Amino acid sequence: MINKERYRADYAGEFVITKIIYRDGQKITEKEYIENPIANQHISGRAVVIGAGHSLREDVVTAVANHGGGLLGQKKLQTYGCEGTWKKMHLDFCVEYDIPTLNEIIASNYSEKSVVYTLTTNCLKMPGEFYLIPYCLRLAPPAAAAYLAAFDGHNEVFLLGVDGTTSEHHIDHKHIIDIKQVLEAYPNTKFYFVTDHAAPHDEWRAFRNAEVLTYQQFVLHCDV
Repeated sequence: MINKERYRADYAGEFVITKIIYRDGQKITEKEYIENPIANQHISGRAVVIGAGHSLREDVVTAVANHGGGLLGQKKLQTYGCEGTWKKMHLDFCVEYDIPTLNEIIASNYSEKSVVYTLTTNCLKMPGEFYLIPYCLRLAPPAAAAYLAAFDGHNEVFLLGVDGTTSEHHIDHKHIIDIKQVLEAYPNTKFYFVTDHAAPHDEWRAFRNAEVLTYQQFVLHCDV
């Protein structure tokens, strides 16, 4: 659970439980301190989060993938993706939890050119391959990607295919609840839900830091 606004600039690292032993009725834990391994420097203060919701437009994903950011990259969008987005484009940051998918990422050498975040348990199973989500949060992948974009200090976060559904159009209730947590925790970050379909959930739109854009408005706003 996200209980307050936190940023990478203030994050030195954290202790992670690596082993739990029960001895004589007592719980004994072994911990290891993991330093912050990432110094994320960005120019524009803008990030795109790409999920797999039914509102996602593949042509715009391609446009984002090819976006150079204009003169000296001043308008460059950092990309955070999940739910298979890594197969569509090179992401700056990727969130994946599924073990078979992580094995596929390792086999493709994708993690050598992109920062791939996963759960603590997966980091322990595959040491040296992936990155720990700061503060060991267990958010739905789209919410984790949105959280990381805000955590990295972006002022504007554009959410594509983040609409509370899966690619099969099923409602994902954890996704909805966890996005609400991110909106609550980062009131000073502007989140834009990009969609040409039904507006995002009323629970999300109730926040002052949340707005809705059409894909055309997003393309014009970010010069994609």
